[in-house]
Amino acid sequence: MSLSRTQFYKNSIWTFLELTSYPLLVILSTPFFISRLGIENYGLWMLINTITLGINILNIGVGDTSISLISKYRAIGDTLAIQKVFRFNFSFAILLCLAAALLGAVFYFSNFIGFFYKKGDLVFAGLLLCLGCISVGIKFVEISVLSVFKAFERFDINSKLQCLSKCSVILTALLLCGLGEGLITILISSIMVNVINIAIQLICLYRFNSALMQWPDLYFLRSRSEYLKYNLWYWLQSSIALLGFLTDKLAVAWFTDVKTMGYYYIASMIGTNIHNFFLSFGAFIFPRASYEIQAKNSISPLYFVSRAIIAIIGWLIILGLILGGDFIFQLWLGHETFVKSIFYIKLYLVFEAGMLLIITPFYFNNSSHLIKLNSLFEILIRSSHFLLMLIGHYYYGVNGILYGLILSTFINIPFQYYTFHRLILNIRNFSWSLVLIPVACLLAYIISAGTFFKLFYLLTFFISIKFIYFDAAKPYIANFGLFRKVKSPI
Repeated sequence: MSLSRTQFYKNSIWTFLELTSYPLLVILSTPFFISRLGIENYGLWMLINTITLGINILNIGVGDTSISLISKYRAIGDTLAIQKVFRFNFSFAILLCLAAALLGAVFYFSNFIGFFYKKGDLVFAGLLLCLGCISVGIKFVEISVLSVFKAFERFDINSKLQCLSKCSVILTALLLCGLGEGLITILISSIMVNVINIAIQLICLYRFNSALMQWPDLYFLRSRSEYLKYNLWYWLQSSIALLGFLTDKLAVAWFTDVKTMGYYYIASMIGTNIHNFFLSFGAFIFPRASYEIQAKNSISPLYFVSRAIIAIIGWLIILGLILGGDFIFQLWLGHETFVKSIFYIKLYLVFEAGMLLIITPFYFNNSSHLIKLNSLFEILIRSSHFLLMLIGHYYYGVNGILYGLILSTFINIPFQYYTFHRLILNIRNFSWSLVLIPVACLLAYIISAGTFFKLFYLLTFFISIKFIYFDAAKPYIANFGLFRKVKSPI
């Protein structure tokens, strides 16, 4: 069943608002949190968030399985099967929530936080970590509920509820912080707000489709264990990527202290929000790529245009932040925080410029019969990230961690593009070897000293974007459009 034009626009507008409202709120509130809590408590809070984010590895396809199977059963009108899928995932999400809470208790009594928080009150930090685990565990239940709206292609309802859930947590934290409350009160409030949001989401789901609402049944899990196998490869990819995402921040906390972690996290937060925005855009590529591959149409138009959109727009945003960074970030963070974090920010932006290139091949691989390639690529790039950032830290400290991440990305992405071009696009020229030239120019611009060299790298940046990315996409945009079947010029 196709969407109406009105519904498509509603989905698009609300999805865009979801993707922009929460990151902007987090970014704008960061200086306030630092000034009220102090950089050490802020760094500890971000360390807690980093560790608890790793608990998402427990999520074995709760959301993705719901979206895939409910969409499938919608197509054939099997209402009973849809009910069973939701009941399974809702029950499983509650089990995962209990597991996250139990893990939080284990962290608390084992003083796990002491591995990363070496100079402070371990009991206090351990309690924060336990509360953080409970809060994240509740999010598993939220995923199981909101995925139903995605499966029914009501992204507008999903985005409204996501905005309410995310923004209410951060706004409550801002209010409590402004009233002088500490981290324990803030994390307890996040648990309470998350529970309230789950109740609101269940009410909305009942009004949307009351037939789905059934009591959770943990015994029901045994009869539907085959669902757990449905998204194994997707779960493996996301788990490896998640662990890779966490390692640099945990390494900073391990080797230094929570103050440095706070400054580093600011850089990570900026780069991650840029990546997540374009990753969400890539999610729109996934179903279209799957369709074109199944229909045996050429995927070159979709590939070259989507690659150009993500890379060019993303890099121009990053370049703007690099060029105007001294003014923008000092105005945003204040002088002291700016001085101690600006070089981290610029290096992380270069790292993110490279990582933007993995988005388009990622979705095309998942759309093809070579889905296992993404797991291979994730293992390779995340393993080399870990190894090279340790080597980088040995020689250059925290800056070396970022140099290691950048170098590892430079090594892995040409290999990924070489394999992708040969196996998916059947392109056998050397265009894969040029994809990182604009990113190399950004790095050279940052570390070079002379004005002449900076101007040279900027000029090379724009020229390489035109010839490598824009010119490759231009024939499809100008003559055929994004989704028309055309003959590849390569």
